[in-house]
Amino acid sequence: MADVPTESLVEIKPEVVFLYEILQELTRQQIRIPRFQRAFVWRPDQMTDLLDSINKQYPIGSLLVWETDEDIATLDRLGPFDAVGGTRGPVGYLLDGHQRLMTLAGALLTGTDSLVRREGVDNGQWEMYWNVHKRKFQHKTPADADDVLFPMTSLLDTLKFFESVETLRTATGSEGRAAVSEISALARTFQSYRIPVIRMKQTGLSEAVEIFTRLNSKGQSMTADQMVSALTFRQQSREITFDLATEIDRMVETLGERRFGDIDRNTLLRAILANLDENIYKTDWTRLTQDRRDTLQDRLREAVDRTNESLERALAFLAELGVTTSRLLPYGLQLIVLSAFFDRRPNPSSAQRAVLARWFWVSSFSAWFGGANPSRIAALIKEFRDGLAVNDAATGLSTFDLEAEALPYPLNFDMRSARARTLLLVMLSAHPEEDGEDFTEFAVDQLSVKGPSAVGNVFWSPPSQVRGNPANRVFRPPSFLRGALADWILDRADRDDWPALTACGIVPEAVEAVRRDDPVRFIQLRQAELIALELGFQQAQGVTPSRFAPQVAPVDTDE
Repeated sequence: MADVPTESLVEIKPEVVFLYEILQELTRQQIRIPRFQRAFVWRPDQMTDLLDSINKQYPIGSLLVWETDEDIATLDRLGPFDAVGGTRGPVGYLLDGHQRLMTLAGALLTGTDSLVRREGVDNGQWEMYWNVHKRKFQHKTPADADDVLFPMTSLLDTLKFFESVETLRTATGSEGRAAVSEISALARTFQSYRIPVIRMKQTGLSEAVEIFTRLNSKGQSMTADQMVSALTFRQQSREITFDLATEIDRMVETLGERRFGDIDRNTLLRAILANLDENIYKTDWTRLTQDRRDTLQDRLREAVDRTNESLERALAFLAELGVTTSRLLPYGLQLIVLSAFFDRRPNPSSAQRAVLARWFWVSSFSAWFGGANPSRIAALIKEFRDGLAVNDAATGLSTFDLEAEALPYPLNFDMRSARARTLLLVMLSAHPEEDGEDFTEFAVDQLSVKGPSAVGNVFWSPPSQVRGNPANRVFRPPSFLRGALADWILDRADRDDWPALTACGIVPEAVEAVRRDDPVRFIQLRQAELIALELGFQQAQGVTPSRFAPQVAPVDTDE
């Protein structure tokens, strides 16, 4: 009878160790953080809550450590520490517990020759204290100038502990004895605290990464690109061959320089997947086989370069339409679709560009992506790549109705609504001006930085029947960055600067309504002007106008 191959079983060794022992392993670099781990992401309140849990003797969960002879690339920066020099003795790689262990190390350790603490980094993120007066853990703030704060880095260091206790005794005066007693009890609690540690052996890099990603698919999850980056992680010796998360970091930085820094990381991952003709909604990455994983990594590396180029072309095309910041992009999915097209067809014909432009405006006015399911979006991407991209004389689409009717004028100014963003694009197409100068570019800059506040209110508190109406909003000109814009309107009228008012959709009758302090009449008049502006714009772009009266638009974007 032939031998039946058996899988090697992972050797698991659970134990419970003192907190200071696990921190000693970290300072000796016997525990290290593998490069496929996600970055430190905890908020300050999560960090101080962890210290509070230990003080109350609550369990904080186990650490999972992978012990191996493999030489794995690791992070050189551990919280506030720089890891310098080599590691002596066996090494364990932390698979689960990065956020917790880095919080504890940053709070409690002063550093060693091989783990050098960089003081004053990250705006005091790692500097935590026990507030003697308020009896709580915290970061230092200006509001605590009169409070006595005991540095947590002194808690487990004997020499620093006595020095800080003397400072504490002096600062607390007659209450010194009680304060010292409390700090001594706090130190004993942390010194005696135990943490469960699960040590794992007899497994290779691939299995370790698989275990890591399955663990991190729950709780405070990784982003999708970090999950894929971990699963496709490979190295030759200690050199990383490819790291998707790092590549997407670079893409985010580049987009930020173009005022598109708000684009979600998942959107960028989906743009890469679309260019690979992969399912952009894939979520179960941990089911990839090792063979598939290796193949996907090689393809991802090549696709990242292509996607950088196709995104550049997509942004240039959007700029021609007036979309020069992510704050004005109705849907992130539109960027994915355009990137997928430009990846296949870098230099489209005039007919193809006309279809792209009309598709963009129809999908924006009709809120198509707000109601489209993944199957319809996948079919649209496929047609853009395999149909539109190869047809120089294209005039239409089979998976998208270019005659779709626009949603009516929105009664709500909510920039989480694609329809509201589209209205802002229409308002900017009129080229608002002041003293004869077009300030469209200034308005876009303000919008990219400040968001909705860049579009100011004419009346602060209009009646409920018109409250929230976009007709009460005007892009702030350079001379009026604060205050109710009613004053700016009256100033323009007094100067006879009617071109500035007309470009903002404000007619003389509306100005008179402002003089009478009549917000309802002003908003009614300006709404009519904005609707007329939209109708003209829609006609020019081939968009079927709405047959219905104004109504509240759906909130359907990711912002």
